[in-house]
Amino acid sequence: MKMQTLSILTNDGARSEAALYEPDQNASDILFLCLPAMGVKAAYYRPLADALTGEGHSVMLCELRGQGTSQSRAPAAKFGYREMVKQDIPAYIKAAKENCPEKDIVLLGHSLGGHLSLLYTAAHPEKVKGIALIASGSVYFRAYPFPQNLKIWFATQSAMLISGLFGYFPGHKIGFGGRQPKTVMSAWARQGRTGRFALKGSNFDYESAMTKITCPVFALSIAGDDFAPHSATDHLVGKLKSARLTRIEYQPSDAIKPKINHFRWVKHSEEIIGSLSDWVERL
Repeated sequence: MKMQTLSILTNDGARSEAALYEPDQNASDILFLCLPAMGVKAAYYRPLADALTGEGHSVMLCELRGQGTSQSRAPAAKFGYREMVKQDIPAYIKAAKENCPEKDIVLLGHSLGGHLSLLYTAAHPEKVKGIALIASGSVYFRAYPFPQNLKIWFATQSAMLISGLFGYFPGHKIGFGGRQPKTVMSAWARQGRTGRFALKGSNFDYESAMTKITCPVFALSIAGDDFAPHSATDHLVGKLKSARLTRIEYQPSDAIKPKINHFRWVKHSEEIIGSLSDWVERL
């Protein structure tokens, strides 16, 4: 396996790094562009990159703005979903194409990374070969069973209130989400209340555009994942009226069931990678 670190500069001046992993031999024509969950550094997904390169695929581990190697930091930084979708993902795709021009790009999104993958593809369907969603569900409170729906409503709305109080979201102190600008948490909370995506500062109708996505979509939810249960993933992919959807409700084997959750699946991804590889072969 070969690895190189790429310097990324967006059109609005944001800087970060991306790690590009390529297999030594038997390479496929697919490059997975991995978008993390809220508050999770790109480096956390190294085991996933190792597993996918072992299957012959190239992988680029990208940072969400404000996380890891990204130089934009809350509370001083002011950005939201709009900047991540319209600035960051295009910059990562440009770097991927410059370094691997022969590869087709599949966006692989975990949790919030899945939301951003869908939003980007809704606006630029010609740029990607497919979308893979893992442990990514809507945070719309009505998509959760009782009493979990009350917990998710409280979590999303209190995050918005805390962000307003402090001027940013101190997730590094709370133990969830990392430092985030209040604009990110406001958008997250809005989707939690309404079930709909709307990017502040953009007039583009992302909800309507998502219904027109036609590329293949792989959506895997994990049994026992309280953050993104099967019903939340169903609500998210329910927006994709025209996509070629492969929907998997993953039941971990007894051997790894106690070890796996919304985040730790990355370190125990063998069974998930098997399903993902089968899907990729049909693209």
